[in-house]
Amino acid sequence: MHSISNYKHNFLLFAFICTSFFTALAQKDSINYYHEKISKLTNSPNFSENTPNYIDNLNHLSYYQRLIEQDSSLINAERALALSKKNKYTQGELEALANLATIYLYTAQTDKSIDFSLETIKNPDLKKYPKTEMKIYNILGQGYYFKNDYPSTYIQFLHTLAIAEKNSDQFHLFRMNMNLGTIFNRLEDHEEALKYYAVAIKHVKKLKDPTKEAMLLSNMAFLNIELGNLEQAKIELDETFALLEKNKQITWLAWTYSTLGLYYLTLNDFENALVNYQKSLDMHDEFNDVKAKAEVKYGLGRSYLGLNNFVKAEANINESVTLYASSDHEKGLERAYRTLYEINKSQDNVAESLKYLELTEKLSNDIFKKNNRRNLTMLNAKLNFEKETENLKAQNELALNQQRKYVKWSLAGLFALMVIVFIILKANKREKVLNKKLASQAEILNKNQESLTQINANQDHLFSIVGHDLRGPINSLNDILSLYLEDKEGKVYFEKFAPQLKEDLEQVQFTMDNLLHWGKTQMQGSSINVKSISVKYELDIILQLYRNEINKKSIIINNQVAANHKVFADQQQFNIIFRNLISNAIKFTPNEGMITITTVIKDKNLVIQVTDTGVGMTETDVQKLFSNTENFSKYGTNFEKGTGLGLRLVKAMVIKNNGEIIVNSQPNKGSQFMVELPVDKV
Repeated sequence: MHSISNYKHNFLLFAFICTSFFTALAQKDSINYYHEKISKLTNSPNFSENTPNYIDNLNHLSYYQRLIEQDSSLINAERALALSKKNKYTQGELEALANLATIYLYTAQTDKSIDFSLETIKNPDLKKYPKTEMKIYNILGQGYYFKNDYPSTYIQFLHTLAIAEKNSDQFHLFRMNMNLGTIFNRLEDHEEALKYYAVAIKHVKKLKDPTKEAMLLSNMAFLNIELGNLEQAKIELDETFALLEKNKQITWLAWTYSTLGLYYLTLNDFENALVNYQKSLDMHDEFNDVKAKAEVKYGLGRSYLGLNNFVKAEANINESVTLYASSDHEKGLERAYRTLYEINKSQDNVAESLKYLELTEKLSNDIFKKNNRRNLTMLNAKLNFEKETENLKAQNELALNQQRKYVKWSLAGLFALMVIVFIILKANKREKVLNKKLASQAEILNKNQESLTQINANQDHLFSIVGHDLRGPINSLNDILSLYLEDKEGKVYFEKFAPQLKEDLEQVQFTMDNLLHWGKTQMQGSSINVKSISVKYELDIILQLYRNEINKKSIIINNQVAANHKVFADQQQFNIIFRNLISNAIKFTPNEGMITITTVIKDKNLVIQVTDTGVGMTETDVQKLFSNTENFSKYGTNFEKGTGLGLRLVKAMVIKNNGEIIVNSQPNKGSQFMVELPVDKV
């Protein structure tokens, strides 16, 4: 069992390599994705290979090609590096160097990988790009791991872990804790390994990524095989396969089949061990990894040896020797030589068995010495790290104490400043309140002034109407009546002027009605009684009121109002609105003219149009119609008088009934008044 025990230790190297193979997408899918992106870029108008976008995609493609298209990966990384240097694109240059270090690591050119990693770390701009920084320190740590320089590996991984903690990078927190657990498992410090694996479990749960969870379970299974907890190892392996079946990941399936092979090899179940190692080997055709393939070949050799198939056992072990030698893996060579010694001894090949025994012992002694030196160096590295950590804590504590003093003095100064600011703010607040009150009072005064000005203007207008338009007809009536009563011919004059007096009195009555209703509209809080009104019915009544005026001027009335059209409005105000509009239309339409009244439904309103063929108005006159600041009145075509009050009253009442009035007019062509009121569709 000595060889199997050694195999367990060295098998961890394979597990560690596979840790680096995880990608967010399957390798081939990722390669195809970035091929398509680069193709779209190169075929787009104004394409330039000197843009950061193109260089970034080259770097991504190179990274995902690192296992299955290594020649192409190398070419793309070198191209990205050249373009980055040419365009002074620092991030692209650092990423390309990290990719080159990765490719050389996976093609067993470990020294070259370490050189590229060290060159990248020297760049002072690396700290600006924490993702790339973690990537390169991780690769450097793996390079030292493959060289069996565990203290250096430990330092690089701790450095990566510190960057991950600083940036709260859950993936690297998980990855580095798992890698550190693998290192201590390799060093047979199982307690330390379990500690790091436990932390890795916490982080992988936060990631909620089945493939990463499978990765950790597979490593845990390997550790339990090492500890002899075979039942627990089998449970973890079954969980790993269940996760990987749903989330295909070839490199980790290959690694997990190898771990299952080791499980059966530990149980001396060589047939099942052989089956699982062969599955792992078949998957290695899809990617290229020298060290991992060497471990699988060695596992196959041990399985065939257990089945007493010496020919196949020796063939597989010899292949593993070639692979171990190409990657300078001394521990792998030592156990491969030991197995060849066992095979030849079993076949009584004394000379060959002694040759391999000598090679084994020589390598074993060399490895033993190296392990002793390694363990001492590792211990020293751990002590130095702990010492540096303690020194850093002490420095931080000293700095914190100093900061606490500064904070206390700062708080005292801040408190004093706050008191001063509070006093100033309180004074400002009081001033603002006073200013606000003054502004409010000024606004009220301005409004009152505007109201008084309007009241005075209305009063002047009323006095003008009462004094001029109403007093004239009343004085005429008084004179005629006096003549009628005092003069013998008075009756003749009375009968002669009676029709004119009647018209004047009707005008007085109409004006009085307008004055009364206009006064009501100016009163605050005046209410209206809205109800459904039949437009045609009400307009017919109004037209009947003006039949004498219409007949006198031989005006044609074209009433096209639909019988079923109704509006919601105050009936009294509706009548006043259209009495004024129709009265004006009659007043300004010459003899034998035409007045057309139509209705049309527009959305939720009914538009009532009163159109005449009268004298019309200029645009300037139209703008004066509804003015509250100036009086606009004209004589009719037969010198009919007006007060200028009617249309202002009309507009006020239309607005009060939730409506709108629009005027279109041209001189000598007539006028059109359109009143929109809420329609009653019932």
